[in-house]
Formats: sequence, structure tokens, C-alpha cells
Amino acid sequence: MGILPACCEEAPKSETKYSFMKITKDTFPKYKPHSLIASLPPHLKDPANYKKIQRALLETLSTGHSHSEMEGWAKCLTCMNAVLAQKELMKRLGFKSPAQYMAWQKIHEVITTRVRGLKYND
Repeated sequence: MGILPACCEEAPKSETKYSFMKITKDTFPKYKPHSLIASLPPHLKDPANYKKIQRALLETLSTGHSHSEMEGWAKCLTCMNAVLAQKELMKRLGFKSPAQYMAWQKIHEVITTRVRGLKYND
């Protein structure tokens, strides 16, 4: 009797030997788009609109002043109105959540870096 319990000492032996698997269309699961990205409207999926949308969203946050501390920024009525304006613009553009916006932004950043790196990009 060894250190292992009796149930683990004898491994079940398979009756068939492994052979090379045949790959068929059912071998791999079907592609399912990520739920955050699948629900985006078509104009947000177009890479040509990425810079325009980013600029519009960033311009809603711009104000004519700055704050030295985060606390001052959080108490500033002008800055909080800008944050609310950005939130409303995101909803009007078709984003359903900040997580969806972040996923959209990450995907388009990858697209722009890959397209910029192509040899014949004229």
C-alpha cells in the first residue's frame, strides 16, 4: 500500500489508444462576438469614424480652467457639467456603458496601430 488512497492508486485504463484526431467543422466552437462589441451601432464599428468620435468626446470635457487638486475638480460645477455632457453624448452616440466605450476604444487603438504599420498604406 502506497501513500495514495486506494481510489487513486489505480488509474482507469482506456481501452482505445489515442490516434491523430480528424479536424472537422465541429471540432472548434462557433465564433461568438463579444457581447459588448456586438451591440454597437454600425457607425461606431467603422474605423473611419474613430477620430471624429474621440475628438467630440474629448472636446466635451475641455473647460477653460484647471484644478491643482482632484477635490477642487470634483467640487467644480463647470467641470461636473462637462462630465455630464460627455455622459449624455456617449449615450446619444450609442454607447450603453463606460465598459463598452473602453472596449471600443481599445479595439480601435489596435486597429489604428496595425493599419499604420502596413508596408503599402498609401
